[in-house]
Amino acid sequence: MATDLLQVLPPGHDRSLARGEALFRAGDPALGLVLVREGTLELVRTSPEGRRLILHRAGPGSTFAEASLFETHHHCDAVAAAPSRVTIHSATGLRRAAETEPSLGWRIATHLAARLVAERARAERLALPHAADRLLDVLHALPPEPDGARRLGQSWKSLAAEIGLSHEATYRALARLERAGLLHREGGDRVRLPGMAAA
Repeated sequence: MATDLLQVLPPGHDRSLARGEALFRAGDPALGLVLVREGTLELVRTSPEGRRLILHRAGPGSTFAEASLFETHHHCDAVAAAPSRVTIHSATGLRRAAETEPSLGWRIATHLAARLVAERARAERLALPHAADRLLDVLHALPPEPDGARRLGQSWKSLAAEIGLSHEATYRALARLERAGLLHREGGDRVRLPGMAAA
């Protein structure tokens, strides 16, 4: 979210969450726009078969649950993947502020449009039929560090859930990609993609 938008949002209220603690559950009344200040929040839906799918993962400076600005109830769970602190901006408060200052409404709309583009890209990634293709797509989208390596910022297991794979399928695909020389894991959450120059 742009810094200027953060500066003009009306006051919200902060909440701290322990790892594994839910900010809300599916069916709870909608909170409004949520900004992650510290830590990581995951929007999670569990299938009837018990499969856990991460719909969105938000780190510091990111927003999530934007749809709750226009809904009465949440349709998934929001769970802290690490000790976290969030600021909640109620939908009612944002609507009142936008009525007073129309430019705020346009700034929020611009932010929502950018989130829509990001989610469309994610949907296209999930449509890729092969696990290896999904992995390469998400890894190529990561910004390179000065030495050219890329950092996940999460565990491989969390990434697997985010791109609709089991962690077993993810590790098998990683092994195939490494054997093919298409990536190299450097330990932890760092990976290097051969042929990609340092920034």
